[in-house]
Amino acid sequence: FNPVYLLPLVELCGGEQTSAATVARAEALFRSAGMHPLVVRTEVDGFVADRLLEALWREALWLVNDGVATVEEIDDAIRYGAGLRWAFMGTFLTYRIAGGDEGMRHFLRQFGPALEWPWTHLTEVPELTEELVETIAAQSDAQARGKPVRELERQRDRVLVRLLQALRAEGSGAGTTLAEWERGLLDNAPTRDTRRVPPEWVDYNGHVHESRYL
Repeated sequence: FNPVYLLPLVELCGGEQTSAATVARAEALFRSAGMHPLVVRTEVDGFVADRLLEALWREALWLVNDGVATVEEIDDAIRYGAGLRWAFMGTFLTYRIAGGDEGMRHFLRQFGPALEWPWTHLTEVPELTEELVETIAAQSDAQARGKPVRELERQRDRVLVRLLQALRAEGSGAGTTLAEWERGLLDNAPTRDTRRVPPEWVDYNGHVHESRYL
C-alpha cells in the first residue's frame, strides 16, 4: 500500500499448491523488514483491504454523483471523523465501544436492523459520464489548491511519520509494528567496545557519535 516505505500492511495469500511453510517464511521475511503481514486464508478478488476501500469508494462516487457532497467534503468526513479512529482501532473495535459494556452483541442488536435500509449503493456503481468525471476532476483540483503532487506526497509522508510515532508512543495500531521493528534492529546491532573510544565520542547513554570510529 502506498507509500510502501511507510505503510506497514502487506497481504499474503498462497495459491492452491503453496505450503504453509512457504507462507510462514514470507511472513517472517516481511516482519523482519518492518512490515505487518496479514495472511489471507482464502484467495478472493481484491483481498481484504481493497475490498473495504472499494465499498467506501463506491459510496463516495454516489455522493458526488447525487450532489450530496464534494470530494473535499467527503475527505473531510473521513479525516476529521472515522479516519482518526481507524488509524489505531479499526472498525470492529470502534463499534465494540459503541456497544457499551455488552460490546458487539448490543451494538449488532441496536444497529444491525439498519443494514436492511436501502440507503447504500454497494452493489451499484454510478455511470462515469463525462459530466461526472469533469465534476470530480474540477472539485479535486480545487481541493489541491494549486499544490503539485510531489508537495502533497511530502506532506503526506511527514504526517504519516508523526502519526506512526504517536501510535508507537501509545503502543497501538501500526505503532506496535514500528516499535517491534526498531527493537529488532537494536537487538541485532553489533556491539562496540567503547572503552577504546575517546570519551568525547561517547554520550551519556554510551552511544558512539563519531563517524570515523568503525
